[in-house]
Amino acid sequence: MTPLLEVDGLRLALGGPGRLEQELLHGVSFTVGAGETVGIVGESGSGKTLTIRAVAALHPPSARIDGDIRFDGRSVPAMSPRELTRLRRDHVAMVFQDPHAAINPVHRIGDLLTETYRRDGRGQRRDATARAQELLHQVRIKDPARVLGCFPHELSGGMLQRVMIAAALMRDPRLLLADEPTTALDVTTQAEVVALIAELRRERGTSLVFITHDIELVGALCDRILVMYRGRIVEELTSAQLHDGKISHPYTEALLACRPDITRRRHRLPAVPADAFEEGWAAQ
Repeated sequence: MTPLLEVDGLRLALGGPGRLEQELLHGVSFTVGAGETVGIVGESGSGKTLTIRAVAALHPPSARIDGDIRFDGRSVPAMSPRELTRLRRDHVAMVFQDPHAAINPVHRIGDLLTETYRRDGRGQRRDATARAQELLHQVRIKDPARVLGCFPHELSGGMLQRVMIAAALMRDPRLLLADEPTTALDVTTQAEVVALIAELRRERGTSLVFITHDIELVGALCDRILVMYRGRIVEELTSAQLHDGKISHPYTEALLACRPDITRRRHRLPAVPADAFEEGWAAQ
């Protein structure tokens, strides 16, 4: 069976007039099956966000892309602007890291949720409003009708992230891209949002790519885990392999070792030896 998403040898470089072009993604390849959850984990700057933004063609306009990204067998880089709009509207949705930065602050929540229906007839707009209220209820927001009339600054970070999840689900996307959706939240709210995403994904059968710094979180949430470092996938694991400690790359081990542990005292953070990657990369 053909995977829903195929990323094949993706290379992405950024530059510009008078600037030296720099390659930031180096041959990234992975697949996501229908209904599958794949986690991408790594430190800041490893290329996680660039990768999933490229999947939705949301990378910087000046970027040069080589390789291919195929959604349901169709090449995303080869799509026309109209086809890309349809892809993002109907099939691929994204939940961003900072909900405040992703929402127009002068628009009400109801406008955010129903904006893709504005050009439709009044009947469809009424249906969209009813669906928005239903989704806000599903993401456990009390009094959805009141929240639709609120501005973003009137909601807490946790509530706003729930609104973003509801907005992403308005068109029943086949693929949900979640870019560190819990980073700006407190620990309790983080757990609630992650549980909510997992529950909605199971109920709807939506494929999910989940980005985070937390390798144990993706181990609990995802079917497969991709470990990224310096624009490369250095290891791919199943959740069972992670839980059983069947890890082959020192960077993955270092990510696990950096997790806080109240039973041990560390004077220095673990570091990966500089030569740990040379043998593996030389073969690429």
